[in-house]
Amino acid sequence: MSMLDNNATFLSEAEEELKRRFKKEEADKRRLPSNAADAPSSDRLDQLVLPDEMRAKMPVTKDKYLVRENPHLVQWEREVRKFLRNLSPDHGHRVSAVMVYEWATGIRIADIMKSPDKVVGRLQSWRSDLRKINKVLEFYFGKPYMTYICGKKVPKAYRVKPGYYIRRHRPYTLTLWAEYTEGVLYP
Repeated sequence: MSMLDNNATFLSEAEEELKRRFKKEEADKRRLPSNAADAPSSDRLDQLVLPDEMRAKMPVTKDKYLVRENPHLVQWEREVRKFLRNLSPDHGHRVSAVMVYEWATGIRIADIMKSPDKVVGRLQSWRSDLRKINKVLEFYFGKPYMTYICGKKVPKAYRVKPGYYIRRHRPYTLTLWAEYTEGVLYP
């Protein structure tokens, strides 16, 4: 008997019997083997549910994305992105958190520091705002350094290289990151 005999089979008798009984082509591969009857379908649900090819993207469900973010940090990142969007990509820039704060609010930090204590009490959150802006800028540009801009000492400045476009860089906060991946984040 040759090794390639067409009539040779390696199946047992039970396997041969099962093969004759069940057709492989007719099998429903999504259903578990069972002798139970099919569950009745719902006409309402059939009309309600979209076909698989028309469904939206899956929602974000990873554990690392289930984070409650600081809404102030999210808002300041929006303002930082607006500020960076207004910078010309033709040449490099040096930016600081104070610049972003003063541009976004119209309030000068020097004026806040010179004002009496009763006014400072109302604007006391400017320090935490600067910390949030610095956190975002450090995410985008790395470690800050001390420099002089127009003869004034700037203790924390960030270098923006020529050709930098903010729309090409993913956001720091997950709230904005979700908008960024959907393509609806401005800027």
